[in-house]
Amino acid sequence: MKKMIVILGLVFLASVTGVYAAPATADEGDAQPYTAIVPSVGAIAEWVAGFTKTYNEDGIYQAVSEVFEEGRTPAEIVTNALDVEGLNPQNLVAALYCAGAKPEDIRAATEESGISEMILVAGFEEAKTVCGDALTDSQAYTPVGPSFAGVPEGGDGGRTYGSPSTF
Repeated sequence: MKKMIVILGLVFLASVTGVYAAPATADEGDAQPYTAIVPSVGAIAEWVAGFTKTYNEDGIYQAVSEVFEEGRTPAEIVTNALDVEGLNPQNLVAALYCAGAKPEDIRAATEESGISEMILVAGFEEAKTVCGDALTDSQAYTPVGPSFAGVPEGGDGGRTYGSPSTF
C-alpha cells in the first residue's frame, strides 16, 4: 500500500512539475524529460491497483493469473504484491507456480524480495495440492513401466515371433 501511495505521489509531482519544467525556447518536437516518467509510473500504478482489486474480490490465484497473462514478470508481481495488505507470501508463490511461471524465475524473484527458502518450498507444495494438474501438464511426460510397442528380438534361427509368450 505504501508503494502505491508513493507511486501516485510521483505521478502527481511529475505532472505538476512538468507544467513548469518546459523551457521557454523549446522547439517543437523536443522531448521533455518528465514525459517519459509519467506514462511508466501510471502504468505501474494501474496494474497494481487492478491486481489489488482482483485479489480482494477473487483471491490471489486469479489476481496472479491475470497479471501474469498480461505479461508481468514474477519479479514485478512479487515486488508489488508483497505490499498488499494481508497477502501471504506462501500463497503468492503457490499462485505463481499455478499461473505457469518458470521455477527459476520464481526463485530469483523470491530471493530478490527476501522471501525465505522455506516459504518457497511450502508455496510449491501448496501449489501441488491446489493446482496439481496444471503443474504436471507443464512438465514433460515420461512413461513409467514396460512398453509393449515393439516386437522383441530373438527366437529360433534368427526368426522373430510376435507371440506374447516371447516377451
